[in-house]
Amino acid sequence: MKLKFEKETKKQLENVAAKAIGTNNFKLFRIVKSLLMIAEGTGLQAIADFFHVTVRTVYNWVKMFLAKRFAWLFGLHHKRRGPKPRMNKKQKKKLYDLVIKGPEAYGFDSGVWNSPMIAEVVLREFGVVYNPRYLCSLLKKMGLSCQKVAFEPDRTEDNLKNRKEWKEKTWPEILKKAKEKGAVILFGDEVSFAQWGSLSRTWGAIGEQPKTKTKGIRKGLKMFGVIEFFSGSFQYKEADGKFLAISDLGEP
Repeated sequence: MKLKFEKETKKQLENVAAKAIGTNNFKLFRIVKSLLMIAEGTGLQAIADFFHVTVRTVYNWVKMFLAKRFAWLFGLHHKRRGPKPRMNKKQKKKLYDLVIKGPEAYGFDSGVWNSPMIAEVVLREFGVVYNPRYLCSLLKKMGLSCQKVAFEPDRTEDNLKNRKEWKEKTWPEILKKAKEKGAVILFGDEVSFAQWGSLSRTWGAIGEQPKTKTKGIRKGLKMFGVIEFFSGSFQYKEADGKFLAISDLGEP
């Protein structure tokens, strides 16, 4: 389904959505949000899955809006009054577990949480709309805190398998050949002395520092060095620009 709104209509819908959040009118919010998502090109099935409703329900929302426009939405706004729904203890426990597992486990591309992301999880899982600012206070009461993450290597099964093969087969063969031929074995690497990407903050359990993967991208003063395995001799040289090949550095 393709749906295109005028700029003014879209602005009005966004205002209605904001009011729905302010009054915690979830029914009105998901209707208006669905209309905006369709206008952005999102399919009916994706919207239905997001709000845990049927495709027919989303289609009926569109029909009602096209027929009655904002009069229908305003009626839903004034009709919904009363106490704001909140998560119960069981739902809070589930949310706690989802936060601890991390955003990537839930399906996000990012490795760190922010309050709007968690608000989306709450909406999708429990049908409750929370203002991200209030949600921060709620998360703290649940035993979570926003803190800096720690990097950890992304070790896959293939990486572990390759490391084992190097240790048990490849390295012993290299060592044996070097001794037979009286050759030297050099280990070389480059290094950059600088500050790289600062660590972000994310939500996690109090007293347990969350971790996120890092690719180790470095910028700054670049050095290249080699160390000889048998003698321990070390040679190094500063490098300008990017590392392309050892030959670019000249003699150490």
